[in-house]
Amino acid sequence: MINEVVVATRKNNRDNKAPIGVYFKDKKVIMHLFFGSHTYENLLTEDYFSVNIVPPIEIAKAVLDDNDEYLYYDNIPYLKNSYYTIFYKVVKREFVERDDKFGKNRLMIVEGEEIKRIYLDKVPKPYNRADGLLVEMAVIYSRLANKNIKIDEDDKKEMEKEMKKYFSIIKKVGGREHKQLAEIMLRNLNLL
Repeated sequence: MINEVVVATRKNNRDNKAPIGVYFKDKKVIMHLFFGSHTYENLLTEDYFSVNIVPPIEIAKAVLDDNDEYLYYDNIPYLKNSYYTIFYKVVKREFVERDDKFGKNRLMIVEGEEIKRIYLDKVPKPYNRADGLLVEMAVIYSRLANKNIKIDEDDKKEMEKEMKKYFSIIKKVGGREHKQLAEIMLRNLNLL
């Protein structure tokens, strides 16, 4: 099962966060990183990262920029807005080429071993339908915005159509912040 989280990395004293789907297996995590992303570039050489379990709206925010309130454990950044954070050391990197509807892409498969967990004193918020739609928009946005991913024109048009459909629902059921984040994604893709 893929779990949507925010992964935080640090390189040259610069913090990075990104929404990433990860697989948890016992005390390990596995994630597939697309070539060209900051997380890919950082974890080529850096051996530590954090996996932040956050409210869905934070996943959507993470696709847009790296600004956040970071805390640090042994110089590993993590997010203050996390419910909890798991820290990992990279134990394996595998490089593969994948050919799918996004074309030929280079991936780095990273396996990390857990070194620590921190539970923050955060109370979960009720789930809103806009939360899930924003996460879906963030996943699509991350693919459409990555210039290293080649997408077939028909698939691109379908993805753009989905973005607009999700936004129309968010406008009905979401709060102000949901709507603002969705609008930013659409504007950045020239869809609004």
